[in-house]
Amino acid sequence: MDYSISEVARYFKISVSALRYYDQVGLLHPAGRRGTVRTYGRDELRRLALVQLLHQDGMMSVASTAAALSGDSPGGESRSVMAESIRVMQHQIERLRAAQEVLEHLLTCPRDDPIRDCTVLGAQLEATVDAALHE
Repeated sequence: MDYSISEVARYFKISVSALRYYDQVGLLHPAGRRGTVRTYGRDELRRLALVQLLHQDGMMSVASTAAALSGDSPGGESRSVMAESIRVMQHQIERLRAAQEVLEHLLTCPRDDPIRDCTVLGAQLEATVDAALHE
């Protein structure tokens, strides 16, 4: 059974324009057309589910997903793209953990106004300013 672009958009909670964009960048091509309406079969829906999975929570960018799914060099390019996405994700995790530590400290800081009076935060801000001025 084939589904129209608007049906797919509704079922997968994605905009019609996003589906058109995915076609434009080579991520997801329609199976065919019913008049001027793009239609998608089960194989295309599975590919859309994969694209959505790879985009979930910023796992991969559109460009990385397109490269991984291009099929130009089976396995090799895909693994390289996934490895780079993991490196980017690890960096984001490190930054989020550092941000979490700052917020947790501010929550437990004994100062009445930790944003203005915390000596730990103050020292960190001074170090950031000094680093910026010396680059």
